[in-house]
Amino acid sequence: MTLNDEWFEKMYKQEENYAKTVRIFGILAIVISCLGLFGLAEFSIKKRTKEIGIRKVNGADTSSILAALNSNFILWVVIAFLIASPLGWYIMKKWLESFAYKTVISWWIFALAGLMALTVSLLTISWRSWRAARRNPVEALRYE
Repeated sequence: MTLNDEWFEKMYKQEENYAKTVRIFGILAIVISCLGLFGLAEFSIKKRTKEIGIRKVNGADTSSILAALNSNFILWVVIAFLIASPLGWYIMKKWLESFAYKTVISWWIFALAGLMALTVSLLTISWRSWRAARRNPVEALRYE
């Protein structure tokens, strides 16, 4: 290992530690947000149990009930994405300016992040919504 290699290794060691820390806290944030979404979905479905039962008695199919339950959550995920994207772009731009070699932040990175966030939130919410939509409407109407 030459002196130049040691210098580069020392120079980017801090960035590697920073990346490891961001990765750990990112995973932790995703897990906590999924738990929060699941709890919010559970609360929302419990609150709308009678509505789900009435919809099923009136002939609503499972997909329409899922759409009714998930639409509100999708709206909030889209709003969060619209707020977080410019903020994330700005922070990434400032961070990347400190490097010797410059790169451009592509739009598809944010589109992919938004799509992944929407997918994770739909998977988290839809499982509970599907169970509520498949439930016997008589049980739902007896609930209250």
